[in-house]
Amino acid sequence: MTNPVRAVRTIEDIRAIETQPYDEVVTAHNLYDLFRATAVHRGDAPALTVLRSPDTLEAGCTLNHRQLLGEIKRAANMFRRLGIAEGKGSVAFMTPTVPELQALLIGAQVAGVASSLNYLLNRDTIAELMNAHGATVLVTAAPSVDENCWSKAEGLFDLVPTLERIIVIGAASPLPAGYIALDNGVAGCSTADLEFTPTATRDTVCALFHTGGTTGRPKLVQLTHGNQIHAAFGFGQVFGYDAQDTVINGFPFFHVGGTMTVGMSVLAAGGHMVVPSPYALRPPQVIERYWDLVQHFRATVVSGVPTSIASMTNTVPKGRDLSHVRMAVTGGAVLPRAVGTAFEKATGIKIYETYGMTETAAAIAFNPGRGTPMMGSVGFRAPFSQVRVVRQDTGDLAMCSPSEPGLVQIRGPQVFPGYHDPKQNTGVLDPQGWLTTGDIGYLTEDERLVLTGRAKDLIVRSGHNIDPAAIEDVANQFEGVAISAAVAMPDQYAGEVPALFVVPVPGTVIDIDRLADHMRTHVHEPPARPRSIVVIPSLPVTAVGKIFKPALRDLAIEEKVKLEVAGICAPGAVATIEIGEDERMHSVISVQVQGATAAELKALAERLHPLPQTYRITGDRPND
Repeated sequence: MTNPVRAVRTIEDIRAIETQPYDEVVTAHNLYDLFRATAVHRGDAPALTVLRSPDTLEAGCTLNHRQLLGEIKRAANMFRRLGIAEGKGSVAFMTPTVPELQALLIGAQVAGVASSLNYLLNRDTIAELMNAHGATVLVTAAPSVDENCWSKAEGLFDLVPTLERIIVIGAASPLPAGYIALDNGVAGCSTADLEFTPTATRDTVCALFHTGGTTGRPKLVQLTHGNQIHAAFGFGQVFGYDAQDTVINGFPFFHVGGTMTVGMSVLAAGGHMVVPSPYALRPPQVIERYWDLVQHFRATVVSGVPTSIASMTNTVPKGRDLSHVRMAVTGGAVLPRAVGTAFEKATGIKIYETYGMTETAAAIAFNPGRGTPMMGSVGFRAPFSQVRVVRQDTGDLAMCSPSEPGLVQIRGPQVFPGYHDPKQNTGVLDPQGWLTTGDIGYLTEDERLVLTGRAKDLIVRSGHNIDPAAIEDVANQFEGVAISAAVAMPDQYAGEVPALFVVPVPGTVIDIDRLADHMRTHVHEPPARPRSIVVIPSLPVTAVGKIFKPALRDLAIEEKVKLEVAGICAPGAVATIEIGEDERMHSVISVQVQGATAAELKALAERLHPLPQTYRITGDRPND
């Protein structure tokens, strides 16, 4: 088990844990060891509850730790019978978080390798990911469970040559050739014993996750048994997860937030994980009923990405007793200070930020769950791992001083061995095992890590690096702003200038002029003051709920074009804008302007020509 060796409150407690031999405090060598130990020590205690809807009466399953181990054994036996073994075949999962998923996902890793796919991706991308690792088995949902997943599975035999079988969860009717109903697949498979001897070690790859795709095309991340065991251990130690915890897991299982942060980490510590719906926190009714679920299960830990935390703040019933909740966990993006403050004021629950990546099984830094969280910090490193901050663009490796921002790097047992395609490791993993995260941050004097933004998200205005968080923090303090995001908008002179997108609190109208005055007053660096402020109903997010900045950058391009049209063309001219890519993946912006003269169109094309994108300008008349 991974329950705490000692309560962690400061970095000295982490150092004290590290004085003990690693194999004495981390005893598991593979995931089967991990779940077997928990079943031995906490067998009759509740382990897993999966709800089919926010109605607590619709529990799809409730298993204790002994029963969960039995289901893992049965799943592993089924996959081994289907030819899954170390170095042979792999199982792809394309399904929402149905009750059967947890045991199937772990069972596949006990037998061999599992790949968790985002079921919201299109069929071609799913096929591409399956082909990348030669998937031989696919687990998906019957049409009665999820029509979207079922329809995407159709045709995959043609698109994925290695695919041999499709296992269908919830199948209730005859299936096409090559498909197997899950109930038939597990028939005759033992829940008492494994039908094979596990030989996996901590270094054996057992899981593949594709990156979240917030910055571009997904990559396949390889995770080993040891990566995940150490991540669970790190969460257990610093968050203080133990057998008394009941944790609401609002993340999807194609993301390490769902499988690790509030998933395997809770189960390995002997705690109880509650999944609020098959679609995590995406359905609006889950957010509406969230605090009822928290009360019903007497949850001790609640969780969500910052966008979810903002939504949950608006649904807290007045007078609700939440004293049984010891912490709220958030990660996946920097938590805006105003969002955190509003949540704590509405709920009385302290927020504990965490920081991780798919490439580290979600575990890099954590605010101490038994200590005092620091607003704006993601906390201390995991035991037996290292975090350093290095200066950027110096040519030589130079460490930053405390409070000096730089590029965050991580090394430790939770760091992945590399991408499935080794060519993608360049610039990410060095020969000494240091992982370059791409995040900008600094270490405090007491070794807490503070993140300030993404290297790729920096807005570079005439050579001046602008951290979007410095703009967003000011905007989020303005009355009526629920959440905001700043991105680069192309500019002919400065290269890039800040554009700010703001989402109003429900029922609120934001006064743009007053907000602009607020930004001019409180953003102290003149280059960081937004050139444009746009109110939108919601921020674009990934399936996990992370803000999807590429979509915002596209909106910033649209805003730039609209500003130029307004400045060049006569009143009444309207631009229709489409953003695409050419064969070299360069942005191509097609702009059709209705109500513009040929001279205005020519002037607009000349005005946009210096920008880095390609602009194609047409009018509403054939000869324009």
